[in-house]
Amino acid sequence: MSAIRTFIALSTQPGVQQAVASVQAMLKETEADVKWDPADKFHITLKFLGNVEVSKIDSLSAALSHSLSPFSSFEIIYNTVGVFPDLRDPRVIWIGTEAAAAVIELSSAVEHVCLGLGFPKENRAFHPHITLGRVKGIHHRDRLTDAIKTITFEPIPSRCSDVLLLKSDLKPSGSIYTILKSFPLQS
Repeated sequence: MSAIRTFIALSTQPGVQQAVASVQAMLKETEADVKWDPADKFHITLKFLGNVEVSKIDSLSAALSHSLSPFSSFEIIYNTVGVFPDLRDPRVIWIGTEAAAAVIELSSAVEHVCLGLGFPKENRAFHPHITLGRVKGIHHRDRLTDAIKTITFEPIPSRCSDVLLLKSDLKPSGSIYTILKSFPLQS
C-alpha cells in the first residue's frame, strides 16, 4: 500500500499572506538562524495526519465533507507573535490569532472526524497559528527573541472560507503542498 503525508488546514488569502510576510520580514532583520516559510505556504493546521494510506483518502474526504458542511465562513484576527515551546528555547516562530469560537469548533469537528477514522487524538491543545519559521541554531537567537518580545503590528483580519486536505511532499529544498480536496464553508 502506498501512503502520502497529509494534513488538514485553513487556507490564507493572498492579502493575508502579504501582511503576515511583512511581520515575518521584521523578524528576518535579526539575521537569526531560522528557516523561514514562504508566504505561499502560510496556513493554520487543524490536524496533522502523517502518512495516510491512499485508499483511505476518499473516505476521509467524504467524512470531512459531511462534517464540515454545516459550518459557515468566519473571520479571525492575527494579532500576536510567539514561539514554541518558549522564548528560552524557541524552535517554531508563529503568528497567532484570537481563539475565536468558530475556529475552535471547526478544529473540534475535524478532530472528531479523524478520531472516528482511527487517527490518534492530538494531545496538545489547539492553538490557531501560522508558522513563520523554524529556528535552526543559536546565531543571533537573542536578537530574535528580543524582536519577538517587542514587535508590534496592526492586527490582520482574515476571512476563513475553506478547509483544505493537503498532501505534503518532503524535498531537500523544503516541503511542497498539493491540495487533495477543498471543503468550502458556507457564505
